[in-house]
Amino acid sequence: MTKVDFYIAPGSEFSECLTIACRLVEKAWRKKHHVYVHTADPQAMHTLDELLWSFRPNSFIPHRHENSDHSAPDNAPDVMVACSGEPGEHHDVLINLTENTPEFFGRFARIAEVVRGDEPSKARSRERYKYYRKRGYPLNVHSL
Repeated sequence: MTKVDFYIAPGSEFSECLTIACRLVEKAWRKKHHVYVHTADPQAMHTLDELLWSFRPNSFIPHRHENSDHSAPDNAPDVMVACSGEPGEHHDVLINLTENTPEFFGRFARIAEVVRGDEPSKARSRERYKYYRKRGYPLNVHSL
């Protein structure tokens, strides 16, 4: 069954969510998980794409976005950043940077819901929490 973790950012800036997402991607990638990061729009997708190359001075996370031409080598952990909602073959880790429950979430083993720390964003995340809880998914909340 899909496990769902909510990560609550300390502040209301979307940039904090992007940094949290980078840390989650790095952790999952190092554990050899395939990661699909779902963003709300092309601008967020490209911002995260750029940030993954530079968020840590000594970190290198190979990844691609849905409009890139290259793919991961066979048997290598694949990190995809996208906004279309087309996860392709991904089914391992979903990092959700949107304020909606992705329709395709059930195919993933793990979901990381990254939430801004302002009250309106947390209120919307509570609705997603209730949605998952009502369906019996195991839930955890991490206030960062």
